Amino acid sequence: MAFRLKLSHNYGYTWNYHNDVYAKGYAFLDGELYQGKSLAKLFSEFKDINEIEKVLPKLKGLFAVIMYRDDVVYLVEDITRTFPIFYAFNEGDVIITDDTFYPKNHFEPDKDSCAEFLRCLYVTGPYTLLEGVYQVQAGEIVRITSDGGVYREFYHEYVVKKDEIKTEPYNELAKEFYETINRAVDRLIAFADGDTIVIPLSGGYDSRAIAALLKKNGYEDVICYTYGRPDSTEVNTARDVARALGYEWLYVEISDDIVPPNYPNEKWFLEFYKYAFNHASTIHLQDFFVFKHLHESNLIPKDSIVVPGHSGDFLGGSHLRKLPLPKTREDIWKRALAMHYVLNEHIKLPVSIEKKFRDYLSRYPEDVLAYSIDDNWNMKNRQAKFIINSNRTYEFFGYKHAVPLWDLELVEFFRRLPLEYKYDRILYNEVLEREVFKPLGVLITQAEKAEGLREKFYHRVFHSWGIYKSLRYLAELHLPYWIKRPLRDLVWPDENNMYSVARPILNELKRKYYFSEFHGIVAEWCLKVSRIWGV
Repeated sequence: MAFRLKLSHNYGYTWNYHNDVYAKGYAFLDGELYQGKSLAKLFSEFKDINEIEKVLPKLKGLFAVIMYRDDVVYLVEDITRTFPIFYAFNEGDVIITDDTFYPKNHFEPDKDSCAEFLRCLYVTGPYTLLEGVYQVQAGEIVRITSDGGVYREFYHEYVVKKDEIKTEPYNELAKEFYETINRAVDRLIAFADGDTIVIPLSGGYDSRAIAALLKKNGYEDVICYTYGRPDSTEVNTARDVARALGYEWLYVEISDDIVPPNYPNEKWFLEFYKYAFNHASTIHLQDFFVFKHLHESNLIPKDSIVVPGHSGDFLGGSHLRKLPLPKTREDIWKRALAMHYVLNEHIKLPVSIEKKFRDYLSRYPEDVLAYSIDDNWNMKNRQAKFIINSNRTYEFFGYKHAVPLWDLELVEFFRRLPLEYKYDRILYNEVLEREVFKPLGVLITQAEKAEGLREKFYHRVFHSWGIYKSLRYLAELHLPYWIKRPLRDLVWPDENNMYSVARPILNELKRKYYFSEFHGIVAEWCLKVSRIWGV
């Protein structure tokens, strides 16, 4: 059985080769930065799986690696799955690629995966929308032998057992977090090496933390940009934060002025669609036209590094707090239904998808804490395949990016942090407020900036009363879809005017617009264009 390699994508980051090793991205090992060819050289020194497994838990960065050793090929993804790798078997060959449109014609669509894609925006586990085409998961090594054997192994997961939980007092843990996040920012600064850092600055804490810590550490070449309605709480908060830090701030309003009316049929957009879709994840359009405008207007230098805030709030426990905590394996499944499988509910979720989820649950012994199994599924699927996939935008226009809040050292700290400091007393928020935001004068809340009656209710009442998670849980599990859709739009205001982006797609799909269904609408368009699902 021969190995057939096809690497097509060199947007932003490029593939580099050295001695039967292909590598993309960058990583720090024992304080030293490896990127490009030096990263490929680093992996070329490893003789087998044992040596690879020893070093992977020490690597901090964004990378994907393909290694040939004798009659075996190793496929390695970092803990974010930033650079997707796919594999398949066809006519006696093993196909390895970063472009699923390369082998597409040889494989039939997986109808159950298509339904899952419409319901949650990505295909979970190692599967794709094509039967027989697989993806390497976040934090996974896949070993393929010349006789067709496939061996999958996670070198990193976000699950935790009770005896792994940190036992230090709160003050010591707060100090450790502050030191850890500063080391992550130090690595970002070393990687940027004087280049402009561009931060998509929202009104939340994650992107603000990056901007404030860069300021605190003396990094001045920073540009922040924000998009949305000019009177939104996001825009008003981000503007005041950037001004207080003394950073350049760019504002872009999403409107018909920056969204081409026929973009779904434009050649350049279809190229982006293929790149970002890859039969695995919905393309992310939330700031696509904003960034396109910034790039084409020469408002950001071409050698800039884009640094979004993924996924600090997740590590800090925000997704755990959205719904009642799971105590049993059944609770985890119900949470998934209420949080993730909530789009396009006119499409029935196949039985095979529930079975796949329950197979995932069965992998873990009883001493693994239930909430961490839930968080781990979220990290491996929603975060890695949807949130991180938004970075395809920056790459497509030729920019590198970094995600310091997904630094391995930071992830490991939060994996072992006591649940009470994620769910009750939020250590992530408290430390940032006390040690970073308040000293720099950026302790500003969106509730303070809410102007309209709807925004004031949303930020000051609905969330602060603590009723949100219980109502959402009950509504998502028990209310009919035709009631839930307008209710979601009532709760979640469209602060970004995404209708301007959705309109050309809606015209093609002949579908009514609901803001809460925006990503589900994009997912339906992706399948329509791919011609693998009759929607």
